Amino acid sequence: MNWTNLLLEVGVAIVALFAAYQLNLILHEAGHLLMGKLSGYSFVSFRVYHIMFAKENGKLMRKNYNVVGTAGQALMSPPEMKNGAFPTVLYNLGGCLMDFLLGALFVWLSWRLSGLWAIAFSLGAAVSILMGLLNVIPLKVGGVPNDGYNLFLLGRKGNAAMRHAFWVQLRANALQTSGVRPRDFPSAWFEWVTPDLINDPMVAPVAVLHYACLLDKLELDKARDLAVSILDTADKMLDVHKNELRCELLFHELIGECRAEALDRLYTQALKDYIHATAAYIARQRLLYAYARLFLQDSAKAEAHLALFRKSCETSASLGEIPGEEALVALVDRIAGLKGA
Repeated sequence: MNWTNLLLEVGVAIVALFAAYQLNLILHEAGHLLMGKLSGYSFVSFRVYHIMFAKENGKLMRKNYNVVGTAGQALMSPPEMKNGAFPTVLYNLGGCLMDFLLGALFVWLSWRLSGLWAIAFSLGAAVSILMGLLNVIPLKVGGVPNDGYNLFLLGRKGNAAMRHAFWVQLRANALQTSGVRPRDFPSAWFEWVTPDLINDPMVAPVAVLHYACLLDKLELDKARDLAVSILDTADKMLDVHKNELRCELLFHELIGECRAEALDRLYTQALKDYIHATAAYIARQRLLYAYARLFLQDSAKAEAHLALFRKSCETSASLGEIPGEEALVALVDRIAGLKGA
């Protein structure tokens, strides 16, 4: 056995698998971007891992941002709805189509070439086709619906609520990126969400968005009641949305009665793990600042989280989120002042 050739082939295989995955990740999101553009969508942001490019005030800006549960995202603003409908198929399938096209290119190259190149492109083809299948076959990966699952939900007859919810989520993200605050979102976006619809996996995030709107208005009691209601009703909601609301209930307890037993009940190990994983989020540092300032009354920790809060504001692509979060930090300071903390 020629160990040198074997090691070389193994090394080429590892490099090919890694390179194919990274290339597919980038082109998959580019496929969403291209097909969205062809469907009348407009560009909002493009992210691979923590590197994001977002459109701000007509300029393309580089951001350092990450979203738990996703390696990349191409977010776009949808065209206006007509008779309760708007194009969703090409935008959702764009990534899968790009995976399969890249896979076909690699298959062709593996046939045309020989030796190590043939091995490399064969493995690249396998990775591309597998990634395409994992995205087009309706699945939940880590609890998060893939492109095929989204299309399955959006394509079902009589599912106008889901299509409207999908549109609202995309449009809300676009507006926040451009600097519009949640408190300024049209009330019509939320008033149709009834308790029987909240458990719908695509409608639930709109209810969470409604919570963000109330919080930005500083209608704190209404916001807290809505968060409790959503968690009690939407048991099929994604864990990421449940954890976001659990973080918010922890915040409401901190700025409210701030009871040790209630905080211990809310601040579970699972939530601590989620908070650690999402530490770069603006809202997370706002929560940790409130915890350090109001409960621990630890000035050093509070200052550290306040510095991280400001850093998160600087790197966030969601410009519309920042003023409301700053107002909540100011609220924490006022409460701490009243308590003499």
